[in-house]
Amino acid sequence: MRYKKFAAAVMAAGFLLSGGVFLGGCGSSQQAAGQKQAIKVTTFKPFKSDTPIMREYTGSIMALQEVPVRAKVSGTVMEKYITGGQQVTEGQPLYRLDTRNYNSQLANAQAQAAQAAANYENAATDLARYDQLIAAGAISQKVYDNQKAAADAYKGAMDAAQAQVDIASTNLSDTIVTAPFNGKLSMDDVNIGTFATAGTTSLVTISSSDPIYVQFDMSENEYLALNKSHDGNGTAGLGNNLKIRLSDGSIYGYTGKIVQVNPNMNGGQLSMKAAFPNPDNLLVPGMYASVVSDNEIAKGSLLIPTKALVQLLNKDIVDVVADGKIAQKPVKVGGTYGIYTIIESGLDENDVIVVDGQNKVQVGQAVDPEETSKDKLEQDARDSVQGQSGTAAKQ
Repeated sequence: MRYKKFAAAVMAAGFLLSGGVFLGGCGSSQQAAGQKQAIKVTTFKPFKSDTPIMREYTGSIMALQEVPVRAKVSGTVMEKYITGGQQVTEGQPLYRLDTRNYNSQLANAQAQAAQAAANYENAATDLARYDQLIAAGAISQKVYDNQKAAADAYKGAMDAAQAQVDIASTNLSDTIVTAPFNGKLSMDDVNIGTFATAGTTSLVTISSSDPIYVQFDMSENEYLALNKSHDGNGTAGLGNNLKIRLSDGSIYGYTGKIVQVNPNMNGGQLSMKAAFPNPDNLLVPGMYASVVSDNEIAKGSLLIPTKALVQLLNKDIVDVVADGKIAQKPVKVGGTYGIYTIIESGLDENDVIVVDGQNKVQVGQAVDPEETSKDKLEQDARDSVQGQSGTAAKQ
């Protein structure tokens, strides 16, 4: 009995001890759960700089001229000197039409011209003798006038016959169809044996290649903003040293300028064309490209990394750290330059903005900020571009 009572006492003490420990452990977990751990974020301070404003517009490349080549005379294609897709120069022969009919017409015209020339030569010789006779009083004025009229008529007939020779000769020359300007041929070239009707049949289409156009659109808001900043001349704000960003991200090696502007808006868009040199024929009609303008300088502009911007309900928001907690500020953005965006209002140089980790925090949440530098941000951006280029090359 004493042994049983002792065992019961030991068990009761163990139960109380285990309960006390359990209660203590539960209280510690609740206390830890009530405290939120600060989230690590990367921060950056805005800075001021005289910054080129980069404006970029999506466009497409098109030829300055694109025309179908048609023969000036009719005839069957007898020879073909080119193939579709070939680069040609102005005056280069493309096709030869059947010349037999035009050779015959030229020979006939030359024979008639020779006869007319002989008739005129005889009449002119007689008129020279009549000059002497009338001077000596041997013939009347009427006889002389009749001879002079005959000589003039023969002269007119000779000139008309020579004109027919020129027409026949031109028609014969036009059986050789040449390129009207420097350019590249399309793949619609006809084959030998095709009958070409003068002014109707398209033998091949040729497109000019140097210079070349890039057509792009500017929104109504962009146009108005440029007008406000450039005394009512929005397109002048783009400058005459436009660049092209190709689809692979590279910048084209030549600059261009605006040469045409549509006088009317269409669907809230203003269309314009910029001309660019294309001596190496790198640019091909139908390619997509972005027109880049960075001629405008924003004096003392406030810059932040573009990746710090958050879109919320069609507004631009920036997360900032104030008193160790997250707050948000709406901002008005301007142009961009590289990895930076110009902030027109909403921030100042004393703000501490979040550039990495925005998706992990909420307004009012405590954070553990770690400031990054401008050099590091730019180096990270360069590394990212190189990494993407390497991946693309492997693919």
